[in-house]
Amino acid sequence: MRYWQQIAFSLRARLSGGSRVSSNAYLKGVNNIRIGSKCKIHADASIDASRSTGVILGDQVTLNRFAYIQGGDNGVRLGNHVEINNFSIVNGTGGVDIGDDTLIGPGVRIISYQHRFAAETTVRSQATEKKPIRIGRDCWIGANAIVLAGISIGDGAIVGAGAVVTRDVPDNAVVTGIPATIKKFRQGLTS
Repeated sequence: MRYWQQIAFSLRARLSGGSRVSSNAYLKGVNNIRIGSKCKIHADASIDASRSTGVILGDQVTLNRFAYIQGGDNGVRLGNHVEINNFSIVNGTGGVDIGDDTLIGPGVRIISYQHRFAAETTVRSQATEKKPIRIGRDCWIGANAIVLAGISIGDGAIVGAGAVVTRDVPDNAVVTGIPATIKKFRQGLTS
């Protein structure tokens, strides 16, 4: 059944907005997925919106091979011209909103929940905390960076490769390291 739903979804996306969805992409919960015009979902990319309030892709969004969008409880919204690169994960358990013209490098992890870890009991048996993540427009999240739950990254910000973002990032800031700290600001830009 899921196979036929995916084919119908792909045909509708192609006919209504010129989007291309590979037959080798994995789509689950297609009734909760909204796709803009001229999007590209490459082979082996995955969207799981089966337990989600929705996964929304703006216009001209690209999901490269092995990119994984998990709608989670509170969903994922990708603005126009967003690109999610190979082997990146976007988890919407707490909700994720990514602004227009943002690039997500290969191997990035954007995880909008965290485990509680009180010593009295096992981590596995404790509840998780859901916290939304907001990434502004015109951002670049470098390869293998990690964005933790509850973080807001301002418009025009750049997160260096391998950084772990544990605090909010202001507009136009360039952050690197573990934990990520501000190294400089992009020049000549206004928010």
